[in-house]
Amino acid sequence: MHDFAVIGLGAIGSATAAELVRRGHSVVGFDRYTPPHTMGSAHSDTRMIREAWYQGSPYVPLVHDACRRWKNLERSSGRTLLRTAGALMMGPEDGRAFAGSPLRGVVRPDTDYVLLSAEEVAERFPWLRPDPGTVTIYEPGAAILSLEACIEATLEAAAGADLRFDEPVLEWSTSASGVRVRTERGDYAARRLAIAAGAWTPQLLPGLSLPLEVERTVQYWFEPAGVHADVLAEGPAWVWELEREGTWYGFPPTARGLKAGMHFQAGRRTDAERVVREVGASEADDLRRLFGRYAPGVAGALAHASVCLYTNTPDEDFILDRHPGHPEVVLFAGGSGHAFKFAPVLGSLMADRLTEEPPSRDPALFSIDRFR
Repeated sequence: MHDFAVIGLGAIGSATAAELVRRGHSVVGFDRYTPPHTMGSAHSDTRMIREAWYQGSPYVPLVHDACRRWKNLERSSGRTLLRTAGALMMGPEDGRAFAGSPLRGVVRPDTDYVLLSAEEVAERFPWLRPDPGTVTIYEPGAAILSLEACIEATLEAAAGADLRFDEPVLEWSTSASGVRVRTERGDYAARRLAIAAGAWTPQLLPGLSLPLEVERTVQYWFEPAGVHADVLAEGPAWVWELEREGTWYGFPPTARGLKAGMHFQAGRRTDAERVVREVGASEADDLRRLFGRYAPGVAGALAHASVCLYTNTPDEDFILDRHPGHPEVVLFAGGSGHAFKFAPVLGSLMADRLTEEPPSRDPALFSIDRFR
């Protein structure tokens, strides 16, 4: 019997397995594919890790802790996992990001954050053309995580575990002796179980009614173009709230291209088994219109597109808690499109709950009780 079993070896599950191994426990882990893969949410080249967006919230210490842990993993793995490129947080003054929020309060003499007008943005980053009145906070210290490299490094850190790839879990059960996990290849026993299965979570928790919605979203990579193509790779990334279209994001180009997409796309609910994996020829049209208006000449030919699955909670905060009917089971769910950057911290919190060690962070924000 293993000490712990982990279902799902994406960002959070692999971090949980690595942390349990680091603490000296025996672990068996399962994934229906071989991560990093493109079937869930932990893929697509890059992710931002930034602080300003979370100012005034409990996420601030999580960002600090996550940055420290990613840098430690970078050193121990010998891989390049993150680089500083800066980030722009942009939107209308009365928009969701700025109105009634403490975000603008981060711009103080004792910080590196810079408040920019639309004209100043166009002057400093001449490939961008924000509308008059757009509010922008520039965070020079924001970084870009190399997603697939982060997953590979985390799995290497969990190498002491019995990691079973391409082995879907069919069901799990609990008894007085612990938990049992059944897959297509056999049964496995452990004392306790972690479930971090992303979009497959609802299928693994059929008796637990959680308000999770799986959303199909698409990321696109364009060939960098125009007179600014050479400097785009230096950064910054951007997250741009637009009044009608939604929240648009973009990343400095990598070898794959200039990545961009929309954060949350209402009306595209799906599930992990029924999702349309193919990207239609016209799906990038809306994004091209945004580039044409706000970053003209920057996006060349479409190089690649990939479907990503968001698993959203109503409040966009995560669930990280014990199963209310099975205290031997700890689950993570509802990454809501922003969990990856916190993965090493969330993996540590999962390990705390599984081992009943005092949590390194207050887990109240992620309690399952808020939906019961």
